[in-house]
Amino acid sequence: MQPQTITFESKGQRIAGHLYQPQNREQPLAAIILCHGFCGVKELLLPAYAEKFSQAGYLVLTFDYRGFGESEGESGRLVPEMQVQDIHAATDWLLAQPGVDPQRVVLWGSSFGGANAIVAAAEDSRIKCVLAQLTFADGERVITGQMGEEEKQKFLATLEKMRAKKLKTGKEMMVPIAKVLGDEQSLEFFESHKDDFPALTIKIPFLTVWETLNHKPELSLQKMQQPLLIVAAELDGVNPLSESEALFAKANEPKMLYIEPGARHYDLYRGEALDRVVAKQLEWLELHL
Repeated sequence: MQPQTITFESKGQRIAGHLYQPQNREQPLAAIILCHGFCGVKELLLPAYAEKFSQAGYLVLTFDYRGFGESEGESGRLVPEMQVQDIHAATDWLLAQPGVDPQRVVLWGSSFGGANAIVAAAEDSRIKCVLAQLTFADGERVITGQMGEEEKQKFLATLEKMRAKKLKTGKEMMVPIAKVLGDEQSLEFFESHKDDFPALTIKIPFLTVWETLNHKPELSLQKMQQPLLIVAAELDGVNPLSESEALFAKANEPKMLYIEPGARHYDLYRGEALDRVVAKQLEWLELHL
């Protein structure tokens, strides 16, 4: 399936996106915005989901956050607040398209994008349903959860010194993406895909770690009233299952937690695990849209 190339603006900068048209063009169309994960791009991992949702009759939008892929912005600058702004801009653009049902717009986010989707939905009542998979409730817990207290305090102090230096001098450490990946599953995935996706070879600020530490979507759940389906992988080594369980515990009804048994983080993007997850997500949408 060949998607349509589109663009829209977020805070005055151009965002590049792909629009997947459903084969069944009955209008008005329900629409899903797919939000990619940490330092990802729209061509990586998302097409498999976009095609399946489109085949099920949904209009699907994927896009690159500012600073990544084909979008404008400072290369590699990952700030959750800015990415949430980009999601709002994507929603604005989508709702302006002819034939889109404003009562059936869905946010779908995977990994870091799942955290962003939760925050964005809590801020935007135009979103009617949320699908968040392989994500986290508290970035600080994910990054420092395995550290002892002394190690954690030293780590946080180092980050604060780096932030202070950036504020004073404007200078900061830029590192390859792999340098901030702290788990074996992500490193393995990165190594196997970097040659095919040059966008993964950019350098990013090391302070992206600080941004992730302070990304805590669980704090947005009290305000979020949309139906929420959380999908987790039992053996997720990136965002542990416990993070999805924490989100589920704090979310408002209606909510559901689906755990793919025996799966690692990246298993949900292919094969039978992908098919099962999409089927579960489509069931949830059918129930709540």
